[in-house]
Amino acid sequence: MPGVLEIRDLHKRFDSHHVIKGFSLDVVEQTLSCLVGPNGAGKTTLIDLISGRLKPSEGSVRFYDDELTGLSENEIAHRGIGRKFQIPAVFKNLSVRENLEVAYSHEVNPLRNMFKFGNAKMRARLDEVSTLVALQNRLQVEAGLLSHGETQWLEIGMLLMQEPRLLLLDEPIAGMTEVEIEKTARLLKEIKRSATLIVVEHDMGFVREIADVVTVMHMGTLLAQGRIDEIEANPRVREVYLGTEEEAA
Repeated sequence: MPGVLEIRDLHKRFDSHHVIKGFSLDVVEQTLSCLVGPNGAGKTTLIDLISGRLKPSEGSVRFYDDELTGLSENEIAHRGIGRKFQIPAVFKNLSVRENLEVAYSHEVNPLRNMFKFGNAKMRARLDEVSTLVALQNRLQVEAGLLSHGETQWLEIGMLLMQEPRLLLLDEPIAGMTEVEIEKTARLLKEIKRSATLIVVEHDMGFVREIADVVTVMHMGTLLAQGRIDEIEANPRVREVYLGTEEEAA
């Protein structure tokens, strides 16, 4: 399968603090990759660099052969990369339906959106996405009244309304119940049928359940990559996770 994302010799420095150190990675289309590593390994910084939230000090990030370094977050999002943060960012005073509509139109003002919501393509997408994230029966509920898991699914749904080709998810199951975690695993596997995912995650049980490829970071570098069984058997990975080496800040 063709490559989606090509990262080459990526560096990020904050003054004298070298956080990402010559990191390179290839991500294959329609795979679910989990990014793991000790706290401070550079996982969220890497996601920030891919999404344009941060600019690299050196190196290249290419998405379907399109160079992303130097582009703004909005420009990168318009190229088909969706980013979900650990803390959900939804409009709590709007209904589930309105949140999905806003995500589709990129316009927060409800009055302006009135002229766009009659769009048949938008309605079809809303029906498809709300069913996928299991919120089709919650469309009229105010987002602030949703459970934690439902709020996480709504934010994923908001990303899906924009039909991204690559989703970057930062700890999507943090704070979820076991039932919600199981539903999220099924959801991400279904999304993989039409998109590529990179998931930052600490819960190795969840990683074991969903990952096609596991990428292990340590102190801003690529420590190991492979199937979960290969990663769990890797003595260097076991050494780092047992805390026998100093972790990066």
